[in-house]
Amino acid sequence: MKKLLSGLLVLSALTFQTPMVHAQPADDEKAQVSAGSGTTQQQRIDLNSATVEQLITLPGVGQSKAKAIIKYREEVGPFLEVAQLTQVKGIGEKMLYKIEGYVQVR
Repeated sequence: MKKLLSGLLVLSALTFQTPMVHAQPADDEKAQVSAGSGTTQQQRIDLNSATVEQLITLPGVGQSKAKAIIKYREEVGPFLEVAQLTQVKGIGEKMLYKIEGYVQVR
């Protein structure tokens, strides 16, 4: 249910092009992030400076998607928000949902 609601929030934010407010993860999700993957706000990959090597560490991102992210960044300019990743060829809502917790925009 949470995944569905999160997906709908992202979709509606993109549809209306209004800023999206992310829901705070539940306590059990916070525990998984801090204990399991070790990913914190400081350790997230910055989409505007990431290398191909850094991007391929993201779930579901291989060499071609990493290159597409960098190509988009070079042609369009810096990412303004993580949800903008869906404008990169090969990245849709499902992929965004998988990697949004691992990336940030500075």
